[in-house]
Amino acid sequence: MSLLVFGHKSPDTDSICSCISMTYLKKSLGVDAVACCLGDLRKEAEFALNYFGVDAPKRIDSVKEGDQCCLVDHNEFGQSVDGLKDATIVEIVDHHKLGGISTSTPLTVTIKPWGCTNTILYYMYKENNIEIPKEIAGLMLSAILSDTLIFRSPTTTEFDKTAGKALAEIAGVDCEKYGMEMFKAGTSLDGYTVDEIVNMDFKAFDMGGKKVGIGQVMTLDIDAVMEKKDDFLKYINGTDFDMLYLAVTDIIKEGSYLIYKSPDEIVKNAFDVDAKQGVFVEGLVSRKKQIVPNLTPEVEKF
Repeated sequence: MSLLVFGHKSPDTDSICSCISMTYLKKSLGVDAVACCLGDLRKEAEFALNYFGVDAPKRIDSVKEGDQCCLVDHNEFGQSVDGLKDATIVEIVDHHKLGGISTSTPLTVTIKPWGCTNTILYYMYKENNIEIPKEIAGLMLSAILSDTLIFRSPTTTEFDKTAGKALAEIAGVDCEKYGMEMFKAGTSLDGYTVDEIVNMDFKAFDMGGKKVGIGQVMTLDIDAVMEKKDDFLKYINGTDFDMLYLAVTDIIKEGSYLIYKSPDEIVKNAFDVDAKQGVFVEGLVSRKKQIVPNLTPEVEKF
């Protein structure tokens, strides 16, 4: 039986590239593994795959009892594949907070507070003395540049920089030049609907018993989103989430505009701003390191 390797729903570049790089590592170690994804590819991930000539992972929508699963770039049932509770999780590789997942059997878990799952995988390759091919190195680098905003994000660690530099050398690209080319290709929102943009990089959280959704879209064309602010609000307010926040991240200005379904007081206290729809929060670029930890204590007060 093959080991199914997959990232979270609404997969971003790290999620897609992690399942591919983890699958290659497993196969190099003699494990029959299959790279899978739980959603449609985004433009940024498509750009990376096309640039380095790698096929997209196999699309799956559910797993069943008896399936062997390896989770990358997430560790919460709510963010994962349908049926996971009935399957067997044998390994998790992630860089996010623990999300309350539990299993009935022992498993291998590697979680590091680094900027990207592929940074962790880079060191796993090193530990196992597995050579990284050019195309896999390119995908791993793409994920690191995406998650760290080309090393500008506060989530960036020296481990990410070291891994990125080494992978760039293997892939034969310049980090800054390739990263901006990837962002330019990946952040165009032409052709996307409002609900597709909200759910493009979306995760659900339980904060003090409240169902909270946080979406993030990184773009070089902020006006394209802000001109449709009322449409975004209508969609967001129509969801079944108790609270929902969309962070529209400006890569150049290194901050985010917030559109939300939430009491203004939560936004005001969490981000120290004059809360209003579309407010710009300077320096706010990381959901993991800034948005979630800032919101959690304020949401839990309500």
